[in-house]
Amino acid sequence: LFQILTLESWCMGIVRPVVYHAPWILLVILPYLIFMTIAVLNVITGMFVDNIMTASQNDVDHLVQEREEGIRTQLRELREFFVEGDMDGDQELTLEEFEGMFESPKLRAFFVKLGLDCHEAIALFHIVDSDNSGTVGIDELVFGVMRIRSGIKPLDFLSLTYDLHALGGQVTDLRARIGNQLGTAPRP
Repeated sequence: LFQILTLESWCMGIVRPVVYHAPWILLVILPYLIFMTIAVLNVITGMFVDNIMTASQNDVDHLVQEREEGIRTQLRELREFFVEGDMDGDQELTLEEFEGMFESPKLRAFFVKLGLDCHEAIALFHIVDSDNSGTVGIDELVFGVMRIRSGIKPLDFLSLTYDLHALGGQVTDLRARIGNQLGTAPRP
């Protein structure tokens, strides 16, 4: 049967002599040959697919590890820049210290690598100064820069839209109250 399966001189050496003596054996040999050929091909195909899937998963895992390592490296570099820029050592950067950091070519290259524009340092400072204290701590800087770097996400856009809508309603209410106090009709 193995010789039939491998098709090694199966026609002349096995099948013709057997069919000559028992013609009904073709009803067994042909289905066996078809079934076993398909089964062997499926096993071989399955092995290839399994190897490819394993390699693909390893590639995905490797890409995730590389990305995480890249983020860790960027965070470490950002912390180093923060320490270098903190002239008075109070663990906070003022706007002047923050602008002074951008005199370093290494920091400018770092920000370009992150996709951020160095010429907008003042706006960047105010964006990452989330508590409006006039200073930026390391956590604010890291969180803000990484958040800016990641770009706007649909949830961020939805939140911004909601906040703007709520703010618009507050402005309309405020305009109506001011108009009532001044005795003028509010504008739409």
